[in-house]
Amino acid sequence: MRKFFTLLWLLFPVAVIYYHFNQGQTQMARERARRHVAEIRALERAKEPNWELIVEEYDKLATTLPKDERPVVKHQIRLAKAKARLEMLDVAGAITDLTELLQEAARVHGDDAKTTRAIREMLGKAHYYATYLLKTNGATEDEWRPFAERTRQIFRYLAEHQEPGALAQYEQRVEAEFAKTLERRTP
Repeated sequence: MRKFFTLLWLLFPVAVIYYHFNQGQTQMARERARRHVAEIRALERAKEPNWELIVEEYDKLATTLPKDERPVVKHQIRLAKAKARLEMLDVAGAITDLTELLQEAARVHGDDAKTTRAIREMLGKAHYYATYLLKTNGATEDEWRPFAERTRQIFRYLAEHQEPGALAQYEQRVEAEFAKTLERRTP
């Protein structure tokens, strides 16, 4: 019995070294990423967030993730980055990113996965913002109508694939969130 414990004691450092140079590196990268996300969230909660800096931090975060990280984590980071771009009112860039992300997430997770639904909802909000901004800045109906129609299609899809009253709830949430954004923007 004594030899067994001695052998176990001698092999313990080998196991620790093996773990450190294999899964340990991945775990350390994930821990650094978790701390980085906490820092970004603190930047987002600031009284007047610097959204350009936040987008840059999300880019840095995406590059520091382990290469074998789950796709859902990468998709959530890209979704958060798109939300930050919407806060900067970079609506065209956010729509492009979200459209690409939606196609990728639907392929990987399926159309009704939680992440895919969140991306689709954010894409609907982006189209709504584009419609609102174009209408309020005097664009012709031919310019803003495609965005309004796409908004309607996205929210209708979300509502039909959830519950009967969801369409009205989604539209109210989008309007309320956009109103909050406008309130923060006006001095």
